[in-house]
Amino acid sequence: MIENLFIAQNDQNVSTYYERSVEDIKQRGLVHTKVAGKYEIVQELPKEANSLEEMLHYADAYGNLRFAYIHSSHEIGKNISNEEKDASAFGGELGVNTASYYGFHAQAAVYISQSLEFANPSREKRNEDFFNTDVDSFAYLALANIGFDYENFSLRIGRIALETPYANMDDIRMAANTFEGVLGQIEYFEGLHSHLFAANRWAGYDSQDEDAKLSQDRFKDLTADGFGIAGASLTYEYARNSEASFWYSYIDRMAEILYGEVVGIYFIEGDKFHFDYGVQYASIKELEGSGYGGNVIGLMGILNMRGIFFGASYNKAFVGDAKSITDGFGGGPYYTSLDETTIATISELKKGEDVSAYKLSMGYNLKKLGLHKVIAELVYGEFTTNSTYISERNVILSYEVEDKWNFEAIYTKYLSDSQTVDFDRALVRVNYQF
Repeated sequence: MIENLFIAQNDQNVSTYYERSVEDIKQRGLVHTKVAGKYEIVQELPKEANSLEEMLHYADAYGNLRFAYIHSSHEIGKNISNEEKDASAFGGELGVNTASYYGFHAQAAVYISQSLEFANPSREKRNEDFFNTDVDSFAYLALANIGFDYENFSLRIGRIALETPYANMDDIRMAANTFEGVLGQIEYFEGLHSHLFAANRWAGYDSQDEDAKLSQDRFKDLTADGFGIAGASLTYEYARNSEASFWYSYIDRMAEILYGEVVGIYFIEGDKFHFDYGVQYASIKELEGSGYGGNVIGLMGILNMRGIFFGASYNKAFVGDAKSITDGFGGGPYYTSLDETTIATISELKKGEDVSAYKLSMGYNLKKLGLHKVIAELVYGEFTTNSTYISERNVILSYEVEDKWNFEAIYTKYLSDSQTVDFDRALVRVNYQF
């Protein structure tokens, strides 16, 4: 799934781990969600306090208030009429960051999704995406952690935000994924840094399982009878908006994953005319007969020309007998991921079959039409194995107002050759950040 519909660089309210000497390009829209910087969590450092009392007194409240509407129409089987569902919700994230005392600081945040009952249908006809497994509103403590910063080292322990290839927030509905664990970041020198991470539980939209009654507003084990995920990375920023990274992830009783990527920008004529590129490779080694194993290659290119951009991506997954690849815990790292479909979701449905996928996209910044910071995008993707073919279309409209308000709308059309599950979906979100 899409990791972040509106902006490629993350903008969560957590501490800065390192700063850049040159300002990066902030490339908005779905087409640019796989560019450099997608695994960074960057924000202002907390204020300094001289006592525990000042640490709390200087605390800063923040929030991301969100209204969302969703409509879906599923056709299940050839001769069954459409099942249509709707839902509206209001909520988002409300949190607080304390000041820093001898390098220590704290964060807490609640994620909320409140049903707008006056606008929603009965529970049987209500889309479940915004709610828990009982189709109820929810509020829960999604972030609660202690942080420590010292020179070029940062550490955060507790309920945390993670952005890694195989464990990430994937903010696509009302509640992004968050994790119980630890995250450390080290900057060795300008341009070279590492992540160290481990997590054993998670909550959020991707964590739910209706069949097992695992609700998105409850923290649950990442892996059954295992400790979860742990890993490390090394990233070198060799040029502006350009980096090479290597990630090692160990998912207990599931898979050992080596992931490498080179992603960057070739500037042709300043910021307004440039070419984004990416090459990725993943090696997934099965552990304890989990059924996950294989190799993935990927290529990506986006040509940006003064407000118009065109993109193309390709992935190929090579899997063994009765095995599949994985997205991990979140949207996954693969370049061809769309609003609904990824090569991993197809692979899990068609175990033992290689998966090929490509994605074509185009977008236009409507600034020249007088609509400043309005971006319209069209995306088309196809996914094939030996026995199935799936296509998906996304139409996206996004609008940012003075870095406080933003609007995003996406229409998804999913088609499969088996016609067992075809659907249309429309999602609208309005966010106000403070």
